[in-house]
Amino acid sequence: MADGTLTTQQARSSIKSLMFELTNLTPSSLVTLFEIDLKDVLASKSETTLVPDAKKVQGNKMLGFDPENPTALRFHNNVKVFNSTIMWQGKKYYPAPIEASGFETSSRGALPTPSLAISSQSENGIDQLALLRYQILKFGDIIGAKVTRRRTFAKYLDWSNFQFDSQTTGTQKKSFSPQIQELPQGYEPDPNAELPLDIYYIERKTAENKVTIQYQLSSLLDLEGVKIPKRTVISDKCNWHYRGPGCWYQHLTGTEEADNSAPILQKADLTKNEIALPARARPVATDKDEKISSILGDNFMFGSEKDQGPWKDNGLGYKKGDYVFIEKDKIKYYYVAKVDISDESNKTNPPPNSTYWIADQCSKSLNGCRLRWGTGPNDGAVTPGGCLIGKGNGLPFGGFPAARKVAGGGFISG
Repeated sequence: MADGTLTTQQARSSIKSLMFELTNLTPSSLVTLFEIDLKDVLASKSETTLVPDAKKVQGNKMLGFDPENPTALRFHNNVKVFNSTIMWQGKKYYPAPIEASGFETSSRGALPTPSLAISSQSENGIDQLALLRYQILKFGDIIGAKVTRRRTFAKYLDWSNFQFDSQTTGTQKKSFSPQIQELPQGYEPDPNAELPLDIYYIERKTAENKVTIQYQLSSLLDLEGVKIPKRTVISDKCNWHYRGPGCWYQHLTGTEEADNSAPILQKADLTKNEIALPARARPVATDKDEKISSILGDNFMFGSEKDQGPWKDNGLGYKKGDYVFIEKDKIKYYYVAKVDISDESNKTNPPPNSTYWIADQCSKSLNGCRLRWGTGPNDGAVTPGGCLIGKGNGLPFGGFPAARKVAGGGFISG
């Protein structure tokens, strides 16, 4: 049922009745209902409900929002048949000059792209339509709103649509309320007897004039309508920002080990309990994969004592091999002292001055990823600790090596 307690027997009964009505030569009127859910539109503006705006439009007169979904507006366009509100599955749908078309599917494989036209006729008495127009004016558009089309037959509508007045004494006299004037033929209310839902999303505005505003809808499966940028497929270059989310080549420093203040975790909206970072991720190489230890010479070894934290004017300068970082946009950029740097030189030549500092940069290649994470337990610069990346557990390489194109137009698979 509408409350989620539908049994198998009830489902079979509803489907059987619905199939009979679909093939009936004289079926009752087909009722089309629309629900426009503005949840995602409101969320993009850091809002969660339509109630405050409803009060602005209606004053103290509220619209009977569904407490479980105060972001949805419900309409029907069956004005010629039911020029009043319609109750379906306990929800109220308001009559409105809305025209929808293009829901038909074809055997060509293309997904339908329906259109939804909203008339700008007077909305007197149609509180929810006035609120919808208010939202369009407020946000400029309602792109991304979810549109659900429901269809059922009039004979299945809720009993509350046909209220009787039993005020007469003696023999009870039945008189229909102004809501819907007469019972449909073969009336048998059944909240489960409805056709499959059509769910679409408002993709773009296609027309607007003084009379009508029209939107094009798209299916969730319609990839042409996807507007959020996705990762670019590049075979030999990594898309991740070095030492940022996705790359994860970054260890916790200082007090970050005791709390969740690590910039990389804040950037990824994660905590140290949700992803294990390496115990140590020292500087490794330049953007040309030149090992920094080789540039420093004499088989230089990076000990943990060389990690000096953020660069600062410390009054002491830095020793050759000391490494520091500069943070920008929650990403740490590391630099290694190329020579001994005096306090005076440190003040006037901070990173990234290439005379005194070597920048730790990734070449964005598989080789650059291997230098850091390793492909076996005995290679790679990382000290994994509890981190499960690298050391033979796979590389976090952000490219797509299998997408390399070969002669003849095909792609290699490894």
